[in-house]
Amino acid sequence: MVKIIDSNVHLGISAYGEKQSTRQSLKLMDKFGIEASIVSTFTPPDMSFEDANRAVEKAVRQDPKRFRGAARIDPRISGSSGIIKKFLKKKAFVCVYLNPFEQAFKVNGSIAAPSFEIAEELDSPVIVESGYPIVSLPLQVAEVARKFRKVKIVMAHSGQLLASGQSESDAIYAISENSNVYCDTSQLILSGLGGFIEQLVGKGLGKRIIFGSNSPYGELSLELMRVEKANISEKEKQAILSENARELFGI
Repeated sequence: MVKIIDSNVHLGISAYGEKQSTRQSLKLMDKFGIEASIVSTFTPPDMSFEDANRAVEKAVRQDPKRFRGAARIDPRISGSSGIIKKFLKKKAFVCVYLNPFEQAFKVNGSIAAPSFEIAEELDSPVIVESGYPIVSLPLQVAEVARKFRKVKIVMAHSGQLLASGQSESDAIYAISENSNVYCDTSQLILSGLGGFIEQLVGKGLGKRIIFGSNSPYGELSLELMRVEKANISEKEKQAILSENARELFGI
């Protein structure tokens, strides 16, 4: 049985109404055979990302075999760079998580740049909520990737939340032209269940695909099906479901 790593899971309570407890997440993980998850906070109702990251750290410390943390901040807020540094230096955290849509900034703009500079300094991957018009389209991520060549950047949802068709081709371009751009499989919209994954594997880019569910927004059974039903080899599926993330995040 393939040991699965879910690279995109959220814990806590969101300012926008969603919530997921550690217990609920573990229950889902056990049900679907998830060995470990990369967890980040939602946008907290009080906007205290430092406190919210502490809650993530607590969850990781309580169950370090099942959870690893992604440090999340609002880069518009003074002191955010210090928060990233503080948590990335902790063993519990393995990457940075940025949400340009919820925090209203352009991923390729000056507001986000310090986060990537710190990630470069501390050799940390960065997960970006991607596919949102104006703030985080694949070509914007590609621009950042060219500027920060040493930073491994994961496009959550493979940059395809804009279901126009153009987003898919731009995502493939961003990944194929930049060796430091990765993608997760969560909530892919286009090309059926496995089409986008099959295209990347066919181009020899399978090592830069990692499984993600975007839980609790994504339905785990469907998210796993995207990989399981793709017309690729079992070896490629195993890499996407586990090995690629294990290597990327050093877990």
